[in-house]
Amino acid sequence: MQGASLAGQRGLTIIELLLYLTLSSLLIAGIYQTFATQQKSYVHQNTAAELQQNLRTGMYLMTKDIHSAGYNPARRNGIGFVTTFPAPNDKFTIDYATQNTIIAFTADANGNGSIEPNDSEMLAYRFNAADHTLERFKAANTVAGGSWEAIADHVEMVNFIALAQDGTVTTEAKKIRAVEIALLVRGHKPDPQFTTQEVYRNKQGVVLCQTCSGDHYHRRLLTTTAQARNLL
Repeated sequence: MQGASLAGQRGLTIIELLLYLTLSSLLIAGIYQTFATQQKSYVHQNTAAELQQNLRTGMYLMTKDIHSAGYNPARRNGIGFVTTFPAPNDKFTIDYATQNTIIAFTADANGNGSIEPNDSEMLAYRFNAADHTLERFKAANTVAGGSWEAIADHVEMVNFIALAQDGTVTTEAKKIRAVEIALLVRGHKPDPQFTTQEVYRNKQGVVLCQTCSGDHYHRRLLTTTAQARNLL
């Protein structure tokens, strides 16, 4: 009876043990693969959401303000696109023939017939290449004048093409009636599983970023043409 009891309690054979280990390994590998896929999808979705948020924020503000450029109910001369602002906000001078990463304009937002030193009536945007940010000028009525503040980060390029009434490119501030905008942003971290092959261009066909191909960053490019409705 004791021998029969021991025989009924025998352990796993080598073949059964190997089969068990094989099935366990396959199960663990499947679980890991599922987790890795979900993790990759989560990271990709987060990156896409981040890129889209930067694009929406930057492009919305720029187009909204350009639409208001030249608002001039009092019919005062000189309101519209400019190369600089009056002191103490004369922090820059734009040459539209050579500079395409900065733009400035004025609008008589309160309709009182004068351009006041605030960021509703003196408006400017620029690309800060050193910090990879899109910046908006904050005008001030102080001795120190205005300053630039970042409104979007992880920016690869901001490109402005000034257009005249007939849609041709112009380099004269007083002739600007619309602006082609190209905004290129990237994710904040590289993705080792991804290599970009795309060449990013503005509407004129000009390459926006010579170093943005062949690395591991996800990028998004948004282009639009904003009309200065008050100057048409």
